[in-house]
Amino acid sequence: MKIIAINGSPRGEKSNTGVMIDAILKGLNAPGNKIENIYLTNKNIKYCTGCYSCWIKTPGKCIINDDMKNIIEQMAGADLIIFGSPLYFNNISGTLKVFFDRMTAAGGDPHKKTNIQTPGAALKFIMVSNCGFAHRSQFDAVSLWIKNVSKLMHANLIGEFYTANGRALTQPSNDQLKSRIAYLQFLESCGRQYLEYDVLDAAQKALLAGGVLDF
Repeated sequence: MKIIAINGSPRGEKSNTGVMIDAILKGLNAPGNKIENIYLTNKNIKYCTGCYSCWIKTPGKCIINDDMKNIIEQMAGADLIIFGSPLYFNNISGTLKVFFDRMTAAGGDPHKKTNIQTPGAALKFIMVSNCGFAHRSQFDAVSLWIKNVSKLMHANLIGEFYTANGRALTQPSNDQLKSRIAYLQFLESCGRQYLEYDVLDAAQKALLAGGVLDF
């Protein structure tokens, strides 16, 4: 099983997003699995210019020479891709948005009946996000966005993990430590369940509504 994590936090490995992704990946880790954890903040990814050369002149290939080419190659053949981002202004980070703008090359021209499609029919997505606010409604735009992205890329969205009070993931107070540990154990258990069953059971799904401080 090939698993790719795309961390769109500008804080990279030290981010709240990274803590969440690492916990899920821990549960997904098993003999024979290939896991790649990509931190976009460490990559040179230029803005999409909207030239659409990837549709017309060089189908499926962007003419910009940077790290995006290697990332798309790494994603090829993936069974599961985890996308992660902190919540900035009620949406994904600019870091992740620039990445997805450049994914235009992988999707092909939507106006044509036959397109180059990098993702396969069995591809699965998981979305991970966190914010410092206390209300889960802050993630409504992110949830709507990833559902549309999954549909566009012919992928099955098997999980959405959103946690409020995200600061407790990396800077917990003494009275938050127990909740933080329990929450990360929950994320790890979800990874294990995906590995075994491909879906979460009803009990795990019910816990998705909770944030880090609810555990």
